[in-house]
Amino acid sequence: MTVIVVALAAVLGAVAYGWPLVPLVVYPMRRWRGFWAALYCGVLGAVGAVEFRDLHYMVGDFFEASVITSSLRALVEATGLAERARRRRRESRARAHETR
Repeated sequence: MTVIVVALAAVLGAVAYGWPLVPLVVYPMRRWRGFWAALYCGVLGAVGAVEFRDLHYMVGDFFEASVITSSLRALVEATGLAERARRRRRESRARAHETR
């Protein structure tokens, strides 16, 4: 029984420490998919922050950080600030494929 509890705690800790980065890396080249993924990650982060706020190793704080990164990503996607960089990257990739 102790092994199961320790394994679940390790998985929860790994998810909590990595969750703030998920909204930043999921669907980097898709505007609206990235927006909806950021909202989804933010909602799950808010639920995780409330549910796990009293646990050891500040698990709730990492979920709170995911709400902040999700909000930033959703704001960037909603306003279209990243479209210029995406367009440049697509054009440079197209040029790289043409020269091959």
